Amino acid sequence: MKEEFSIASSTSTRISFKTLTHQLVIMGKRPGRDPSAPKRNMSAYLLYQNAMREEFKSVNPGMTFGQLAKYTSAMYSELPPAEKETWVARAEADKARYLHELANYVAPPGYDPKGDAIVSSLQKSGRKGKPEKDPNAPKRNMSAYLLYQNAMREQFKRENPGMTFGQLAKYTSHMYKNLTPEEKATWEARAAQDKARYDAEIAAYQPPPGHDARGVLIEEHRPRKRNKRGPRDPAAPKRASGAYVFFTNYMRPKVNEEFPGIKFVELGKLLGERWRALTPEQKKQYEDMAAEDKVRFQIEMQQYTANQAAAAPPQPQEAASAEVVAPQDHGTASYYDPTVTHASLHAGHEYSSHHTQAYHHDPYGQQQYHAA
Repeated sequence: MKEEFSIASSTSTRISFKTLTHQLVIMGKRPGRDPSAPKRNMSAYLLYQNAMREEFKSVNPGMTFGQLAKYTSAMYSELPPAEKETWVARAEADKARYLHELANYVAPPGYDPKGDAIVSSLQKSGRKGKPEKDPNAPKRNMSAYLLYQNAMREQFKRENPGMTFGQLAKYTSHMYKNLTPEEKATWEARAAQDKARYDAEIAAYQPPPGHDARGVLIEEHRPRKRNKRGPRDPAAPKRASGAYVFFTNYMRPKVNEEFPGIKFVELGKLLGERWRALTPEQKKQYEDMAAEDKVRFQIEMQQYTANQAAAAPPQPQEAASAEVVAPQDHGTASYYDPTVTHASLHAGHEYSSHHTQAYHHDPYGQQQYHAA
C-alpha cells in the first residue's frame, strides 16, 4: 500500500509540477521573452556588481543578501573617479552592442520590437500575485477536491503529525483518488451546490466603479506606486567606511605599482586575498580607522540634523511661546512657564541655557543628548 502511494503521489507531483510551470509561464512576474532577442545592456554599477559579487562574498562570508548589496553599493561609491570611468566605458560599450543587435533584430509574431511577449490586460493583472478584489464581491466556488481538502486537512494533520506541508498535500491527493464512487459523488454534489450559490450571487452583484463583473480591480484603475528615491542632499555627511575599504584605499596604489596594467577584477581578488592574510593585529589599525570614521559620521550627522531642524520654519505655537518672556530680567533669558509664579522667578529658579538640554533625532537609532 505504501509503495502504491509513493508511485501515485510521484505521478501526481509530476503532473502538478508541469501544470504549475505552465501557469508560471503564463502569469509569471515578468512577461515571456523571445530567446533569440538581444540581451539587454547593463549599467556601470550592474557590471561592477556582477564582476565583484563572488569576491565580496568570499571576503564577507557571514553577510546576508541585503547586506552584501549595501556593501557592494558602498564599495562602488568609494571607487576613485578613474576606476569608475572604466566601468562607465564598459557600460557604454555594452549599450552600443545592444543597440546594434536590436537594430538587426526582427521580432516574431506575439513579441514587441524589443523581444518581450505582448500580454493582455488580464495577464497583466496576474503578474503581481493575486489581483486586488472588491471585498464585497461573492466568494468564488470551490471544486470537489478543494472542498474535500479543506474538510479533511485537520484530521490528516492529527493522524500524520510529522508530515511537511508538501507531504500532506500529496497524502490528501492520494486519499481523494482512492475514494469510492459514492463518496466522490457526495463531494461533487457539494461542489455543484457551491457553484450554484456563486452563480446566483454573481448575477445579483453590482461591482463598484473600476472593477470588472467579478469584482476584480481593473488594471487601468490600479494606483501607481512610486518607488524612486529622491535626490541625495549634497550637504549630507559622507557615510562611514568599513575597515576593508580603508585597507583597499591604502593597498590599491601599491598593488598597481607591483602589477602595472592589472585588470580591475584581478585587482579586487588580490586585495581580498591580502586582506584575509592579515593577522588580527594588522587588521586592528584599519578597524580603528573605521571606528573613528563612524564617530566622525555620527557627529556630522548630528550636526546636519540640527541644521536641518534650525532651517525648517518654526511651528506657530513654538514661535508664539518663544516671544513670551518673563517681565523681570535676571541676567539670563528666563522663559515663561505657566506652572511657576512670578514671585518664584529668582536666581535659584532660573532656567538658564546651560541647564537646558536639546534633543536631536538620530536617524540611525542612536539617541544622543547634548547641551544646547
